[in-house]
Amino acid sequence: MFFQQPEGCRAQPHWEKKEKGHGRIELRRLWLYPCGKDMQAYLQEVFHWPAAQWCGWIYRRRELVAQQKAEESTHVWIAGAAFPWHLTAPWAAELLRGHWSIENRAFYVRDVTMDEDRLHGRKIGHGLSSIRNAALNLLRSLGFPYIPDARRYIAARADLGLPLLDF
Repeated sequence: MFFQQPEGCRAQPHWEKKEKGHGRIELRRLWLYPCGKDMQAYLQEVFHWPAAQWCGWIYRRRELVAQQKAEESTHVWIAGAAFPWHLTAPWAAELLRGHWSIENRAFYVRDVTMDEDRLHGRKIGHGLSSIRNAALNLLRSLGFPYIPDARRYIAARADLGLPLLDF
């Protein structure tokens, strides 16, 4: 199968970085390969992903020093564009890292604070998501640095809920 890590990936990665900080040691390794015609056809047919040009694996190991435990994971990644582009391993690592910072900033609040994963609404999910976004924007307008603080503040001051909506 295309997404199984080949034996060659146990060899030297194309990029590697080790960082220490915040009570943990993180090691990231990346393998980068151009997508062949078979892989491009497969991704187009099965997933409707046109123009896949690059793929690979990223390995992460995070050691939590104080807790004396480690977490490891390996993920497949795919990149492409409507035009040919040359991707280097350091640039791919930077792009992947940037993706997760967006994921953590934008969706963590919705997943954890608004409990969106559990309360998704199978047939009305888009509408519920819009309502949650509006609620988050209203809560952010209160000036609290953290959404849970704003939620507790509004919950304790019920007289502020409707004025926040400008009624």
